[in-house]
Amino acid sequence: MFLVVLANYARPGIDNVRIPFAAGCASLALYPFYEAEQANPRAVIGLTDISARFYVRKTLGKDILPFTLPWSLFEEMEGDVSESFLTRFAWKSMMGK
Repeated sequence: MFLVVLANYARPGIDNVRIPFAAGCASLALYPFYEAEQANPRAVIGLTDISARFYVRKTLGKDILPFTLPWSLFEEMEGDVSESFLTRFAWKSMMGK
């Protein structure tokens, strides 16, 4: 959840993360590579494909979804951390700090 919030933190709009209806391999590779070539790349939440989840459930568990993002977006998000909600009281209290 916090990665989705951070991806939208300093960027315009509210659609900086996408959850495509796609095969497992497409959501893990094709969509992220496509996004990496865009002027304003988005992060991709993957493995929403039921059959793919069936086969990776033993490895990943039933409550894990991958969050894939282009390096340029990672660098943006990393640069926003020091001024974001991650340094605020509400987040720290949720994390028990």
